[in-house]
Amino acid sequence: MIASSMPISPHLTPRRAVLGALSHFSERMKSIAAAMYEATTDKDDTLRFTIGRVEVAPGSPNTVPGKATFTIDMRHPQDAVLEAHEKALRDIVAARASPCPATITRVTAVAPTDFDLSVIDLVRAKANELKLSNMDMPSGAGHDAMHIAKLCPAGMIFVPCERGISHNEIENATPSDLAAGTRVLVEVLEALANA
Repeated sequence: MIASSMPISPHLTPRRAVLGALSHFSERMKSIAAAMYEATTDKDDTLRFTIGRVEVAPGSPNTVPGKATFTIDMRHPQDAVLEAHEKALRDIVAARASPCPATITRVTAVAPTDFDLSVIDLVRAKANELKLSNMDMPSGAGHDAMHIAKLCPAGMIFVPCERGISHNEIENATPSDLAAGTRVLVEVLEALANA
């Protein structure tokens, strides 16, 4: 989480000070955001970087904000990659936030979950038997399966979403893709139950 506050120049009238502070803050945030985007773009497009919440304080419609806070969520299947990118973000904030004070505070850290290879292989085999196109892909989302994987072998089945968009209010999967995913699930569960 990053928090930043905007200083107001004593050389300007209050209205001009507000506009100047907001302009400066906006430019500073664009610079930081662009550097963060560049630092979190990986060649294999596996890292997920999301700014999911932005809050300004005090949050009154007629008060100039003195502080902005936003959350960053990063996900990748390798802890070392997450650590390296977190360090890069800390370096960016330290180098570019001035003259505003800014900090990054780790609020939570969830280690990536490795699913059971036999379950992954079975899902792939059943999709192939059903002649469904398929691919292995990492998931950074905090699905229930990550908790189940601590108790027993687990895996996940994903279905295609329109334009590749998921975890978003415009996510959309066709009924035929949902039915295909359900057929794979049924085949996998039957095979596991009869093993």
